[in-house]
Amino acid sequence: MSLLRIRDLVVEARSQSKIVQAVDHVDFEIGESEVVGLIGESGSGKTTLIRSILDLLERNVKITHGSIEFSGETVVDVATGYSESDSVRGSRIGMVFQSPRSSLDPLMTIGGHLREILRRHQPGISREAVKKRSIEVLGEMGLEAERVMRSYPHQLSGGMCQRAAIAIAIAPYPALLVADECTSALDVTSQEEVIKVLKRLTDDRKMALIFVTHDMLLASELCDRLVVMQNGKMVESGTTEQILGSPREEYTKQLIAAVPRWTPEGNA
Repeated sequence: MSLLRIRDLVVEARSQSKIVQAVDHVDFEIGESEVVGLIGESGSGKTTLIRSILDLLERNVKITHGSIEFSGETVVDVATGYSESDSVRGSRIGMVFQSPRSSLDPLMTIGGHLREILRRHQPGISREAVKKRSIEVLGEMGLEAERVMRSYPHQLSGGMCQRAAIAIAIAPYPALLVADECTSALDVTSQEEVIKVLKRLTDDRKMALIFVTHDMLLASELCDRLVVMQNGKMVESGTTEQILGSPREEYTKQLIAAVPRWTPEGNA
């Protein structure tokens, strides 16, 4: 069953001199518990696509055609002017951004972030329940909950901060998590820590995941299926094995060829 369904979506970015189709008539689906990698170089339209789902587009960027459904309910329908992205944002769809320190409030502790999102999406939740859930979800990330709850984003390492950001995103039990280049600002060790966390979450919670990245290697470690984007269009999709083993498009072949390969002697 499709959890998220995007139909014939067009997103335009406007400037004083021109209009660019950042997303060009895209159809996209993800099923319940499925892990899909959205692959492409910078400017391919992948981030604009996933931000469209949650109404997080910049002022000069607008959905001009198509529809979005989540769990069988219409979220966006341009033909009727209907838009209810705020009904799923945060509660049913969680979002993890590329840089946790810029996406989190630097004047608020991690515990404060958790309290805010839980109280917003679970009205009436008690103080005790908030603390219990916060400790639980930080523990899932392999973090020392009591200390991290008292910490501000700048007091944590990059990897710890990103894991805390994931904890905040999944605290309200979303059915879908969107991770937008969430490893690209991290060192290799921290990247592996985050990938392990995401693997564990999708396995244990049966939560669907859209993993947005330009890194084929990381996507291959995590994803069941890959969707390749270029210039706002989806040019190829299939299982991870199909895409990596038998790519059809030259662009996909180039992305795979760009992945560093190491000889036994340690030379590229």
